[in-house]
Amino acid sequence: MKNLIKIIIAGLIVVQLPACKKFTTAEIKTEIDLSGFGKTPTEASLLLGQAYNELRNNNITGSQFYRAFTTDYNVPATGTTFAQSAIARLNYDASDGEAFSIWTDHYKAISRPNLIIERAQAFGKVPGISAADSTNWSRIEGEARFLRGFLYFNLVRLYRNVPVIDKFFTELSQIENVANLPAAQMKEQEGKVYDFIINDLTMASQMLASAPERGRAGKFTALAYLGKVHLNRATIAKHRDMTGDGAADYQSAVAALQQVIASGQYALKTYYPDNFIRDKQYAGNREFIFTVEFEALDGGAGRFGDNSGFINNAGAVGDLIGSVAGANGASFANDFGWSAFDFSSPGDMVRRFWTFEDGDFRSFETNGVAGLQNTAADCPNGGNCEIYIRTREPYQYTRPYWFEAVNNANSFRYRPAAADVVTGPGVNNRWFSTIWGDGNANNTPIMQFVKFRRNPLTQPNSTGAIYDADIPVMRYAEVLLMYAEAGNELGSPTAVPAGGILTPVDAVNLVRDRARNFVYYPTLTVNSKIIENSTYTRTYADIFRRVPTSNVVYSLTPGATNPVLTILQATDTMTKYFNQICAFRGIREVPAAPTIRNFKEFPATAGFVPDFSGALSQTQFRNDLLDERWRELAGEQNCRWYDLTRYGTLINRITTIKNQLNLLTKRTLATTQFGSSVLTNPNPKFQYLPIPQQEIDRNKNLKQNEGF
Repeated sequence: MKNLIKIIIAGLIVVQLPACKKFTTAEIKTEIDLSGFGKTPTEASLLLGQAYNELRNNNITGSQFYRAFTTDYNVPATGTTFAQSAIARLNYDASDGEAFSIWTDHYKAISRPNLIIERAQAFGKVPGISAADSTNWSRIEGEARFLRGFLYFNLVRLYRNVPVIDKFFTELSQIENVANLPAAQMKEQEGKVYDFIINDLTMASQMLASAPERGRAGKFTALAYLGKVHLNRATIAKHRDMTGDGAADYQSAVAALQQVIASGQYALKTYYPDNFIRDKQYAGNREFIFTVEFEALDGGAGRFGDNSGFINNAGAVGDLIGSVAGANGASFANDFGWSAFDFSSPGDMVRRFWTFEDGDFRSFETNGVAGLQNTAADCPNGGNCEIYIRTREPYQYTRPYWFEAVNNANSFRYRPAAADVVTGPGVNNRWFSTIWGDGNANNTPIMQFVKFRRNPLTQPNSTGAIYDADIPVMRYAEVLLMYAEAGNELGSPTAVPAGGILTPVDAVNLVRDRARNFVYYPTLTVNSKIIENSTYTRTYADIFRRVPTSNVVYSLTPGATNPVLTILQATDTMTKYFNQICAFRGIREVPAAPTIRNFKEFPATAGFVPDFSGALSQTQFRNDLLDERWRELAGEQNCRWYDLTRYGTLINRITTIKNQLNLLTKRTLATTQFGSSVLTNPNPKFQYLPIPQQEIDRNKNLKQNEGF
């Protein structure tokens, strides 16, 4: 029988392997004679390109993990996607379609490195092979083992009790040998999968070169993931299952991560947003350890799913990301997700705005009319409309001026009929009594993840439809945070772990110090244009006032119970908020050659993003570090869900957050969309996914997970 490249995966799914092609070009499928292809390093390299191409799947590195997985700090949006996502509501069963599609796409992807590894083992060691071919085969096998380990690491964290398929199937009968363990032994099966992953990554780290090409795995890519796998397994043993102290795995994590740190090949980028801007990603410091590669012509299609909202919501004109109602998805930070910045990372503006900023470019006072004016009549030929940014987030460290710009009844500071600022005790003692939520104080505040969007946006019809940069999957920042976590578990925040060179607190403070860096505009004045490189003429002086009548504005004097008419002084406002304005302006305009300064250099902002203290206990450091991972990595590779599930705290954390009073916003989430739609059945089984029932029906050797 003629063997075609047909990949058979668990569930009796047969798919055709695309033809060999350049990794970043459009996929073309064809049939290739398997018996005669893949026997040389050149042919195997083409197969390897296809294996990398699988990572571009929405169910592997895409928006599925942001729009379908709820945590304590974020919840998928209302609207069609939310309504369809039982995973988001933590109310799913073994028939869930999303759990099935994630499963099948991963096993489809795993079949490709399985084939490549078989080819490398069969043809990479034949007598008389040249030294060059031997080296190439070793690299090819190493990359394939990394990819297989990466994919199984996703699967074991999602489903735990997953079967290991390490062969390329060519006959349907081979599927009958695929099996996992019964529910009562799912922890044992989970352990076997971790052993398999560690073996693949260890071999990959020994086979791969130190400096891989863009978008490819190298020695330190494998070591970074090896450290992450050991850290996960240690956390499971010590905290989730409480079956041991995890010391051996924590030490192995430090050893692997220390090699990455000591390599000297990686460093934090000076400016946080540069990790997500195409022109900046590969300039300056090398922070990327592994990325999913895209080309500019790829556009936004496919990488995060159509209408996912994470990149773009149907290309909605006038909105950065999606509509106010949040139709078709996205993932929002809730009150506590925002407060993770305000309470323990005050002034963390650059990371926060780049991650969550959600608003519209709208015209204001066009042709002398106060209001939102952005029609063609208001802006002839897209000309000199006065474009402002409407944001939906109210807190004191990040609101220097721009909420004053929108003269609209739905904005949270529009001519308030009652006091909208409340003063309380403590340092962080001012908050808005009504959070912007489409004019309804009971609505969930709309603060979407927008980290992966195109910037700058300086036109009235700009959208986030095109994100043309590579997707960061592992950054050096995460290596430092993982090292800090493992080191803390082995000793204390201030003790250098065996084999390491940094204390945990020193490692995390490297990340914190970078978060203080902002774009500094030494020539910024009240007469500077809001958007410098544009046709728009409004200045900062224009927006440091609202103009209901003449030159007076409504504002609230501290301690007053009603708004009063007063005159805002632009120069005073500029002086007070200069660094914050610089920071926000830098995010919006993304200068080609910015001047980067650090908040700590200036007395007025020296307290922004304070260092982690060496006086923290091991427990305090652990808890604070999990929040630091959220601030640094929010929206990247499902990090919060994975963090809470490896600690076994997902359900408890969500239950707590739903009913806890947020001291900053002075409300609970119980009456919001988050509170009413999520975790109606707080069952521990929702910390993992079920084995898809379709798979069990097709293969009786597969056993269902506990609770399903």
